[in-house]
Amino acid sequence: MLLLLSAVLTPSAVGQDTPTLSTVYYAGQPQQDYYTDLLRLALSYPCQQHYKLEASKLDLPKKRAFDLMNAGQGIDVMYGSASTERLAQYRAVPFPILRGLMGLRIALVSAEGRDKLAQIHSLPALSQLRVGQYVTWSDTAILRANGFNLETGSDIDGLYQMLALGRIDYFPRSVLEVQQNQQQYAALQLHIDPHILLYYPTATYYYVAKHNTALAEALLCGLEHAQQDGQLNLLFDRYYGGLLQQLGIDKRRVFSLHNPLLPAGVPLQRPELWYTLPDN
Repeated sequence: MLLLLSAVLTPSAVGQDTPTLSTVYYAGQPQQDYYTDLLRLALSYPCQQHYKLEASKLDLPKKRAFDLMNAGQGIDVMYGSASTERLAQYRAVPFPILRGLMGLRIALVSAEGRDKLAQIHSLPALSQLRVGQYVTWSDTAILRANGFNLETGSDIDGLYQMLALGRIDYFPRSVLEVQQNQQQYAALQLHIDPHILLYYPTATYYYVAKHNTALAEALLCGLEHAQQDGQLNLLFDRYYGGLLQQLGIDKRRVFSLHNPLLPAGVPLQRPELWYTLPDN
């Protein structure tokens, strides 16, 4: 999932003693979600230049928005997963805004196979089961690098059908998606496995254009302040605390995997920036 945040920086002096104020416009209609609220929070701290956030009422395709951003044509910031390609093309704000949630995966299982993962206590045992994945997803490369028994498909609906028919044993989905996916395919009577949690390190960053160092530095400064004073964790818990509790994250067996796609420089050495996994 990728939300594009567009900005037009229009400084205007209100008075000799008033700091320069630039308006950052995000894409689409006025909205309230985690990414927009966190952006607003980060920009609220007095870090160098002063910013305010407003909706641009512009909806743009992802590729077009990336191109315009780097060309300095009205789009200044967006968010997305940390990848070597993006880090080479754009200026990343190296702060994991989702605290690694996209790397927490919970399995959907069929009605007949709902207890299949109950007795799985080792990575070798888990990797022998048939796991479904979409052929071009990065998850596929990660699971393959960790020796999993993959069944891939190029039809997303077909993967859910394969699961319901017992042709794969489980289909891991992000903690942010698994409930929605179960509801979307309710007719297949799929279940959310309550036993295991797959984890591999991932990061979601804000990005700005290569030349836009001022906004990148202001965002990083604001995010660090929000982390230090506790406001970031409060916002995170408001949006995701209930969901993680519903999914019983703290009661699951964690299987930690290597992520060969993770770019260098992701701050894994700072545990305060990441969601704390259960030690079980």
